[in-house]
Amino acid sequence: MSYDMVVQRFEQGDAAPMPGSAFLAVFAPRADHREPQYSYWHISADDGSTADVYAKLADDTLRSLMISRFSGGAILDMLVTFVGLADAVVLPPGCPALLAHENQRCHLPEDLRADAVVVQAGADVERVLRTC
Repeated sequence: MSYDMVVQRFEQGDAAPMPGSAFLAVFAPRADHREPQYSYWHISADDGSTADVYAKLADDTLRSLMISRFSGGAILDMLVTFVGLADAVVLPPGCPALLAHENQRCHLPEDLRADAVVVQAGADVERVLRTC
């Protein structure tokens, strides 16, 4: 897909940092190209799906993550795994927020809460994106 999705963690309605260890566990092993000066990581999954990921790690902390030019398939499974480990949500443009679990809803900014959707696999992400 050719648009960008932001991944963010929230606490009581405010943006909060994510653990860098979650990013390193999920995405770093699949990085086949990096440009550190741009916080850029090209990620390739086993099924051939890919994504451009922009993530700047500092002191094992990740403030936000943007995924761009991503394929369907295993790359979205990796994204769902990451948001679960990082207690983060995916914010696709023009779509509802994608939660890793229902307990995150109360931490979202008020205007994102009502329509937010829990996703458990990449196929769930693809389904939501098709309906927006």
